[in-house]
Amino acid sequence: MSAQKIFNTNSAAVASMTTTAQPVRSRMRKNGGRLIGLTALALSMAACNTIPKADMRPVLAEPNIPIEQTYGAFDKETVSSADQASIAGQRWQNYYSDERLKGLIALGLENNKDFESARLAIEKARAQYQITDLNDLPAINGSGGYTRQAQNRTNKNPSSSYNVNLGLANYELDFWGKIASLKDQALQNFLATTAAKDSTQISLISNIAQSYANLSYSLAQLKLAEATVESRETSLFIADKRYEAGIDPKLPSLQASASLENAKLAVLRAQSGILKSRNALQFLVGGPIPTNLIPTPAVSNITSQQIFSAGLPSELLRYRPDVLQAEYNLKAAGANIEVARASYFPSISLASSIGVSSGSLDDLFKSGAVGWSFGPSISVPIFDAGRLDANYDVAKIEREQTLAVYEKSIQTAFREVSDVLATRATLGEQLEAQYRLQDNFEQTYQIADARFKAGIDNYLDVLDAQRSLFSTQQGILDLELQKIVSQVELYQVLGGGANLDVPTVIPVPHKNLVQLVNLPANSTKAKAANAIDAASSARVASAQEAKAIKQAQPSETATFRPTAVVDVNNDGKKDAAVGVVTKQTTFNETSVEQVPVTQIVEP
Repeated sequence: MSAQKIFNTNSAAVASMTTTAQPVRSRMRKNGGRLIGLTALALSMAACNTIPKADMRPVLAEPNIPIEQTYGAFDKETVSSADQASIAGQRWQNYYSDERLKGLIALGLENNKDFESARLAIEKARAQYQITDLNDLPAINGSGGYTRQAQNRTNKNPSSSYNVNLGLANYELDFWGKIASLKDQALQNFLATTAAKDSTQISLISNIAQSYANLSYSLAQLKLAEATVESRETSLFIADKRYEAGIDPKLPSLQASASLENAKLAVLRAQSGILKSRNALQFLVGGPIPTNLIPTPAVSNITSQQIFSAGLPSELLRYRPDVLQAEYNLKAAGANIEVARASYFPSISLASSIGVSSGSLDDLFKSGAVGWSFGPSISVPIFDAGRLDANYDVAKIEREQTLAVYEKSIQTAFREVSDVLATRATLGEQLEAQYRLQDNFEQTYQIADARFKAGIDNYLDVLDAQRSLFSTQQGILDLELQKIVSQVELYQVLGGGANLDVPTVIPVPHKNLVQLVNLPANSTKAKAANAIDAASSARVASAQEAKAIKQAQPSETATFRPTAVVDVNNDGKKDAAVGVVTKQTTFNETSVEQVPVTQIVEP
């Protein structure tokens, strides 16, 4: 069972202000001495709990990727170097050059429900932070009451009393940083929510741009299919006339008819693709698409970039909001460790009140009716059966978990950028090959058609050339679409698209009464430094540092010495052994700690 001892001191509780027995300054000295003495006693009693030492080491992430090296695969339009900043540093209004697309993005940021929900989440997180911050301000409550009572049921003259009070609720003095750590945790949660909003915005902009490109190239596929239908209708007309004239048998006419139907199917598929692309775009934009914002078929370029700079992987830590979100969660977990550690120390609170009371309403506000009370109190954890230790261990483990999530987010960002670069690396060469194929099949079709009309070859060669040419033209449109989409994806995975021109407003917390004595900490410069520190980044280890960390980590071995063998069900078989497990931690081949732990293990 958990137990704790609480000490209270009340100074001249409900004393009459008109009959002061000693000067105020003398009473304050006396009460201050009591508080100091009780604090010393509380600290000595708190020593019954082993307070863990503060870990002042900086949190160092080890994603095990080449942070400061350039990316690997590139095409002719993409670079990666420390000399050119990442395109993620550009606002989306500057990165995209297509005015219709920019109009659709603006509509989406205004009307999309997912983005609206993300914005509201920020407002909620800000309000939650304010609640945590305002809880640290003194709360003064007023109360009034009327009581009429009798000592027993036969009392013929019951008495009345009136009272009006103004009181300071229990106000905790933050000597150990618990309240400040709670504020820091709430602030980091708020910043994580702003990063989540940025992630939503980047995703929304990318999806709108990709849907815009998909609609554009669906229109181009329809245009190509309709042109192919016209060409094949002409071919069918010629084949029918040649059949009617007795020049060719029925087979070429049937083959031309089948080729035409295939082209008509391509038209229907393109029309279906247009409807789906338009529906997707309308959903993202959050309303009907204005006619003047419909893309032209096969847009050739939607960005203002000639060269796409990926920067260095280290820039992902600054621009990728999902990485920033994981980092803020890591810092919140670190603050939670400080909260758990501060719980080992005594809790010191202040409470006071002043009021008037009288048996008559007319005499309520006379000077003789005034009374006051003041009482600091100290709560000391003496014995809690290990709950504080367990909570502290949980906090440390949670930070290790969030550190692993942070490291994984960096690895994920690096992989996504590398995947997009790998896609772009061969797109240009694929397009060049596809255009060469188109030239080849155009000549093949012309020769096959001429030879068929001359009666040298049959119509099958013409159909093969037609199908190959049409398939190659469709493939060119697909690759051109991939090229446009890769530009969008590269901007997205590098972290581009957040509101770089609208910085996050970091709230400044109120100071605890303990902190108010440190006047320089309340200056404008100090507040700015606190805001910068709150949004600062955790340090990421280089490959060499990560290797050194691994080598310097202590190794732990465990040995088991059985002390008894237990036959639980009395069947003559050994079910378990009870013994002592000795855990030995070594650091640089030096024995550091031996902890015997009694356990039951399988024999």
